[in-house]
Amino acid sequence: MFLELVDSLRCVRPHEDSWLVARADELVDRHIVQGELGCPICEARYPVRDGVADFASRESWHEPHDVPDDAHAREALAMRAAALLGLTEPGGLVVLAGAWSASADPLLALIDGIQFLALDPAAELRSGGALSLALIDDVLPLAAESARGIALDTPRSTPSLLAGAAKALAPGGRLIAPASVRVPDSLRELARDAEHWVAAAAPPSKVSAPVPIALRR
Repeated sequence: MFLELVDSLRCVRPHEDSWLVARADELVDRHIVQGELGCPICEARYPVRDGVADFASRESWHEPHDVPDDAHAREALAMRAAALLGLTEPGGLVVLAGAWSASADPLLALIDGIQFLALDPAAELRSGGALSLALIDDVLPLAAESARGIALDTPRSTPSLLAGAAKALAPGGRLIAPASVRVPDSLRELARDAEHWVAAAAPPSKVSAPVPIALRR
């Protein structure tokens, strides 16, 4: 778990919004390998083991379904994610949930300057560099307006996670989800095909510079 990414994470328990406090027992290249994330409000503790932050509160983890099993398919998935999320410029955080996490390594090779967070990731992924990993249940552990792009697979397109994703998108940010689920009301649908739709949060408002007014004497 990349140390600076902790600023974009939030407690998943229902209470007022609060940042998390990180404790690093083992830190490598600014990644927490072993440690803990703690909530100062409810005192919840989320362990970080082998670089993976655990928000799931479950005993076991299973690799997501429908993960592409060959390099060509994963590269194709990465190209689709990059196109639908508009990843043409560096900067910001992109979240890849479930099967979409299989596109993480090809995206890292394709695009510089973006931080990626893989949720319920493919088994071969390892935290490090521009990639962080986390396990989740039915609440997205992200701050409001913290992500430029989010991709959810079918198991992680529950009403709760869709609502959390819509809230977590920065102005102008994009969300990919299965075509079978409803687009959140706060987002504007941009495109869809038989498999997915992509929708966007409202762009940042443009405030005109003040115009000086000369008083007639």
